[in-house]
Amino acid sequence: MFGKAQPGSGHFGARVWRLILWPVTALYCATVASIVFAPVHVDDNEMGGRLAQFLDSGHAEGWLPAFITYSSIEQLSNVIMFAPGGFLLMLLLFCRACPWRRVGVITLGAVAVSAGIELIQTAMPERTGDPIDVLMNGTGAFVGSLFAWGVHNLWLRWRQ
Repeated sequence: MFGKAQPGSGHFGARVWRLILWPVTALYCATVASIVFAPVHVDDNEMGGRLAQFLDSGHAEGWLPAFITYSSIEQLSNVIMFAPGGFLLMLLLFCRACPWRRVGVITLGAVAVSAGIELIQTAMPERTGDPIDVLMNGTGAFVGSLFAWGVHNLWLRWRQ
Protein backbone atom coordinates (compact mmCIF):
# COMPACT_ATOMS: atom_id res chain seq x y z
CA MET A 1 0.00 0.00 0.00
CA PHE A 2 2.73 2.49 0.88
CA GLY A 3 5.26 1.02 -1.52
CA LYS A 4 6.67 2.67 -4.58
CA ALA A 5 4.08 4.50 -6.68
CA GLN A 6 3.44 2.79 -9.97
CA PRO A 7 1.59 4.15 -13.00
CA GLY A 8 -2.01 3.03 -12.79
CA SER A 9 -2.07 3.10 -8.99
CA GLY A 10 -3.85 5.80 -7.03
CA HIS A 11 -0.55 6.80 -5.42
CA PHE A 12 1.01 7.63 -8.79
CA GLY A 13 -1.74 10.13 -9.70
CA ALA A 14 -1.52 11.79 -6.28
CA ARG A 15 2.24 12.13 -6.65
CA VAL A 16 1.92 13.72 -10.08
CA TRP A 17 -0.63 16.21 -8.75
CA ARG A 18 1.64 17.08 -5.83
CA LEU A 19 4.58 17.60 -8.19
CA ILE A 20 2.42 20.10 -10.08
CA LEU A 21 0.84 21.72 -7.02
CA TRP A 22 4.06 22.48 -5.11
CA PRO A 23 5.54 24.82 -7.77
CA VAL A 24 2.12 26.43 -8.36
CA THR A 25 1.80 27.02 -4.61
CA ALA A 26 5.33 28.46 -4.46
CA LEU A 27 4.51 30.83 -7.34
CA TYR A 28 1.29 31.87 -5.59
CA CYS A 29 3.20 32.56 -2.34
CA ALA A 30 5.84 34.60 -4.20
CA THR A 31 3.10 36.66 -5.87
CA VAL A 32 1.35 37.34 -2.55
CA ALA A 33 4.68 38.24 -0.94
CA SER A 34 5.42 40.73 -3.73
CA ILE A 35 2.06 42.39 -3.04
CA VAL A 36 2.08 42.43 0.75
CA PHE A 37 5.73 43.44 1.09
CA ALA A 38 5.73 46.09 -1.65
CA PRO A 39 7.08 49.37 -0.26
CA VAL A 40 3.78 51.17 -0.97
CA HIS A 41 0.13 50.11 -1.02
CA VAL A 42 -0.75 48.43 -4.29
CA ASP A 43 -3.67 50.84 -4.67
CA ASP A 44 -1.55 53.97 -4.18
CA ASN A 45 -1.56 54.73 -7.90
CA GLU A 46 -3.77 56.02 -10.67
CA MET A 47 -6.02 52.95 -10.60
CA GLY A 48 -6.72 53.40 -6.88
CA GLY A 49 -7.68 57.01 -7.57
CA ARG A 50 -9.93 55.99 -10.44
CA LEU A 51 -11.70 53.43 -8.29
CA ALA A 52 -12.31 56.04 -5.57
CA GLN A 53 -13.69 58.46 -8.19
CA PHE A 54 -15.92 55.74 -9.65
CA LEU A 55 -17.31 54.87 -6.22
CA ASP A 56 -17.87 58.53 -5.31
CA SER A 57 -19.66 59.12 -8.60
CA GLY A 58 -21.84 56.03 -8.17
CA HIS A 59 -22.83 57.04 -4.67
CA ALA A 60 -23.51 60.66 -5.67
CA GLU A 61 -25.66 59.61 -8.64
CA GLY A 62 -27.50 57.01 -6.55
CA TRP A 63 -26.91 53.92 -8.69
CA LEU A 64 -24.30 52.35 -6.39
CA PRO A 65 -25.43 50.90 -3.05
CA ALA A 66 -23.94 52.61 0.01
CA PHE A 67 -22.43 49.37 1.35
CA ILE A 68 -20.08 49.17 -1.65
CA THR A 69 -17.22 51.32 -0.42
CA TYR A 70 -13.50 51.51 -1.05
CA SER A 71 -12.99 49.79 2.29
CA SER A 72 -15.41 46.94 1.50
CA ILE A 73 -13.74 46.36 -1.86
CA GLU A 74 -10.33 46.33 -0.20
CA GLN A 75 -11.57 43.79 2.36
CA LEU A 76 -13.09 41.59 -0.33
CA SER A 77 -9.81 41.74 -2.26
CA ASN A 78 -8.03 40.34 0.81
CA VAL A 79 -10.48 37.42 0.91
CA ILE A 80 -9.95 36.83 -2.81
CA MET A 81 -6.16 37.05 -2.48
CA PHE A 82 -5.97 34.35 0.21
CA ALA A 83 -8.62 31.97 -1.19
CA PRO A 84 -6.25 30.38 -3.76
CA GLY A 85 -3.76 29.71 -0.96
CA GLY A 86 -6.38 27.88 1.07
CA PHE A 87 -7.41 25.95 -2.04
CA LEU A 88 -3.86 24.91 -2.96
CA LEU A 89 -2.85 23.99 0.58
CA MET A 90 -5.99 21.94 1.08
CA LEU A 91 -5.23 19.95 -2.06
CA LEU A 92 -1.63 19.43 -0.95
CA LEU A 93 -2.51 18.42 2.61
CA PHE A 94 -5.80 16.64 1.99
CA CYS A 95 -6.55 13.70 4.23
CA ARG A 96 -9.80 11.74 3.73
CA ALA A 97 -9.95 10.82 7.39
CA CYS A 98 -9.82 14.36 8.76
CA PRO A 99 -10.63 17.08 6.22
CA TRP A 100 -12.14 19.39 8.88
CA ARG A 101 -8.88 19.30 10.77
CA ARG A 102 -7.03 20.37 7.62
CA VAL A 103 -9.48 23.23 7.04
CA GLY A 104 -8.86 24.41 10.60
CA VAL A 105 -5.08 24.11 10.34
CA ILE A 106 -5.04 26.00 7.03
CA THR A 107 -7.30 28.74 8.39
CA LEU A 108 -5.32 29.17 11.60
CA GLY A 109 -2.08 29.10 9.62
CA ALA A 110 -3.37 31.83 7.31
CA VAL A 111 -4.41 33.93 10.32
CA ALA A 112 -0.96 33.51 11.87
CA VAL A 113 0.87 34.33 8.63
CA SER A 114 -1.42 37.28 8.04
CA ALA A 115 -0.81 38.61 11.56
CA GLY A 116 2.92 38.42 10.87
CA ILE A 117 2.46 40.24 7.56
CA GLU A 118 0.47 43.00 9.23
CA LEU A 119 3.12 43.41 11.95
CA ILE A 120 5.83 43.73 9.31
CA GLN A 121 3.72 46.21 7.33
CA THR A 122 3.33 48.31 10.48
CA ALA A 123 7.11 48.65 10.62
CA MET A 124 7.37 49.68 6.94
CA PRO A 125 7.45 53.47 6.43
CA GLU A 126 4.78 53.69 3.69
CA ARG A 127 2.58 50.81 4.84
CA THR A 128 0.05 50.26 7.59
CA GLY A 129 -1.08 47.14 9.39
CA ASP A 130 -4.78 46.45 9.77
CA PRO A 131 -6.29 43.80 12.08
CA ILE A 132 -9.31 43.54 9.75
CA ASP A 133 -6.92 42.28 7.04
CA VAL A 134 -5.99 39.37 9.33
CA LEU A 135 -9.65 38.39 9.60
CA MET A 136 -10.28 38.81 5.86
CA ASN A 137 -7.17 36.82 4.88
CA GLY A 138 -8.16 34.02 7.25
CA THR A 139 -11.65 34.05 5.77
CA GLY A 140 -10.19 33.75 2.28
CA ALA A 141 -8.07 30.75 3.25
CA PHE A 142 -11.11 29.17 4.93
CA VAL A 143 -13.29 29.66 1.84
CA GLY A 144 -10.54 28.37 -0.46
CA SER A 145 -9.95 25.25 1.61
CA LEU A 146 -13.69 24.50 1.78
CA PHE A 147 -13.92 24.92 -1.99
CA ALA A 148 -10.99 22.50 -2.47
CA TRP A 149 -12.69 19.99 -0.19
CA GLY A 150 -15.84 20.24 -2.31
CA VAL A 151 -13.88 19.87 -5.56
CA HIS A 152 -12.06 16.87 -4.13
CA ASN A 153 -15.35 15.21 -3.12
CA LEU A 154 -16.83 15.85 -6.58
CA TRP A 155 -13.72 14.36 -8.17
CA LEU A 156 -14.02 11.23 -6.03
CA ARG A 157 -17.69 10.81 -6.94
CA TRP A 158 -16.96 11.34 -10.62
CA ARG A 159 -14.22 8.67 -10.58
CA GLN A 160 -16.56 6.01 -9.11
